[in-house]
Amino acid sequence: MRNILKITLAFVLLMIIGCSKEYLDPVPQTSLSDLSVFDTKDRVVAQVNGMYAAVKSGAYLGGRFQVYGDLRGDNFIPNSSNLVTNFATWNHTEVSSNNEVQNYWGSVYAAINVINVFMDGLKVNWDGGKLTGKITQDEYNQYMSEAMTLRAMCYFDLLRMYCKPYVLNAGANPGVPLRLKAEKSAVGNDLARSSVDEVYTQILSDLNAAEPIAIINYGSDLLNSTRVHKNTIVSLKTRVYLAKGDWANVVSESAKIVPAAAPFVSPSGVANALNATYAGLWASPYTSKESIFSMPMTTTNGPGGQNGLAHYFSQNSSESYYLLATSPVYAALAATDVRKTLMVTVGTKFYLSKWPDLTTLTNYPPVIRYAEVLLSRAEALVRAGGSVTQGAVDLLNAVRVRSFSTGAYSLANFATAADFYTAVLQERNFEFLGEGIRVFDLMRLGITIPAKDGGNMGAVAAIPSSSVGYMWPIPASELSLNKLMTPNE
Repeated sequence: MRNILKITLAFVLLMIIGCSKEYLDPVPQTSLSDLSVFDTKDRVVAQVNGMYAAVKSGAYLGGRFQVYGDLRGDNFIPNSSNLVTNFATWNHTEVSSNNEVQNYWGSVYAAINVINVFMDGLKVNWDGGKLTGKITQDEYNQYMSEAMTLRAMCYFDLLRMYCKPYVLNAGANPGVPLRLKAEKSAVGNDLARSSVDEVYTQILSDLNAAEPIAIINYGSDLLNSTRVHKNTIVSLKTRVYLAKGDWANVVSESAKIVPAAAPFVSPSGVANALNATYAGLWASPYTSKESIFSMPMTTTNGPGGQNGLAHYFSQNSSESYYLLATSPVYAALAATDVRKTLMVTVGTKFYLSKWPDLTTLTNYPPVIRYAEVLLSRAEALVRAGGSVTQGAVDLLNAVRVRSFSTGAYSLANFATAADFYTAVLQERNFEFLGEGIRVFDLMRLGITIPAKDGGNMGAVAAIPSSSVGYMWPIPASELSLNKLMTPNE
């Protein structure tokens, strides 16, 4: 908690002195000399920016979280055994004192506290009439909606890293401490773990409260892909319900932004749709209608050293920390699939080319894309109904055919629902390679994390869902400072 309070204070100070109207602009417009952070609209906006800056940290959504989600899976092998570049994460030797285990926990809880500080202050000042004439009711709603959504995202990502998935024991296993009020001292440091189900309930409570008051459209491709709006919230709800195995709610939520038939363009809010080409997703300006939420990077406001996705999954073979394993993805992709042809081959080694900017690290780390919503809906339609439908096949094909023009499926390709599940999980693995989704797709279904062979980096045994290594250990720092915290077992 001490570290979290220090980080929170640092963000609050940055909010005060960096009152840019968009958090995408790292240049402060003015310098403020006091702590009256609700005195003007600019100061309120600066705190909104501060929330996004907190989740954009390189230790969280600025790069590391996506990296962890892929390295714990089976698609990559390391170029070196450097512990600083997450070798322990790759070979499942994480312990509670590992840097990544402790830094990720601290970074996410620091972001949660920044959000809570803002939410508490905004509500008190609004209810007290101190914001009259400074912000409108719509602006107040928008800011609260953004804050609740970001907090929900933080708790969801903590659950996925440190806790058993919902499918194991229906959410009754230990979750994480739910800190919902601003922490300005160590008084509330001791807090027991809520159950996985209780944390999910809070996540969905935040998202459900945020949705009806969210802004519908910013009128800017940049803001529509980097700030929370109504479609962002709906998309995140489909991801949360998918992780929970609540197929009916995945179907009902995705129906809000996915039409019943092609072309699959969101009928409300932002006109989210698949980008015309897969390659175009990874080229500047990174703000296509497919990007529902991503983390903006600039040359002066990047993810920081050894955090950027280009460091880990780069087309630069001499500097990429990780290269593609020959299986399961590379070998399974068809030779004409664009997702394969865009990979870089150097001799017998293969590398991703999604994030080519290793020099300035200005590629935007993706958080959620419309392609994921389509595939989640396809899977949920079949799991909820128990049989493969043409609608589900059409959704799967929408993503697949964009990159593999001759690879369309027909209903006849799926003799059973199980065949469809295999195909959609494989398609998700192809489509989101390097985006941090792989291991969480395995875990939400209780599937064993596969064994992998790293050549001279060693072999790694499979991790069944019954193993304590299926999730990360609780950090030593939290166990030391929070007397009510318990380790994973």
